[in-house]
Amino acid sequence: MGQVEKPNIENKSKDDKPSIEDRKLRVYFFNTAELKHYYINKTISVDESDIIGVLTKELQNNSYNKDFLSLTDKVEIKSAKIDETTGVLKVVFSDSYVDHMTLGSNTESGLLTSLIATYGFNLGVDKIAIYFNDEPYIGLGELPKGYFTVEEPKAEIYKP
Repeated sequence: MGQVEKPNIENKSKDDKPSIEDRKLRVYFFNTAELKHYYINKTISVDESDIIGVLTKELQNNSYNKDFLSLTDKVEIKSAKIDETTGVLKVVFSDSYVDHMTLGSNTESGLLTSLIATYGFNLGVDKIAIYFNDEPYIGLGELPKGYFTVEEPKAEIYKP
């Protein structure tokens, strides 16, 4: 997927100093008017222990294009951890973004694809489990393995 090193995304102890560095990140968005994906490459100063938080804030940013579907700011990340044995990135949201957003099947699928592609590309993982509190999000269908497989969507670079 992405060509980035796998960061440590678990919370650090309070004694650890933040490891802030400039990182080139890619964020995917779903354009609701055109029903297609775009991506933005952006260099951001990132504390490696909060890369999921930084990516989520970018997915919540609606200033790029009014037709881009952005993630509601009514949810935040409670935890994010890569299981070293299975390689699954488990992202736990504080609440269901589906409950806070008006989504049809196309837009729900588009938003989910944006989340999975953004996290997968930047963290170099190919399996992502999304949870709303303690409940796994199954999306628009069953997830027999308990996770989504990361597939980079057909997308164009966004040029404002």
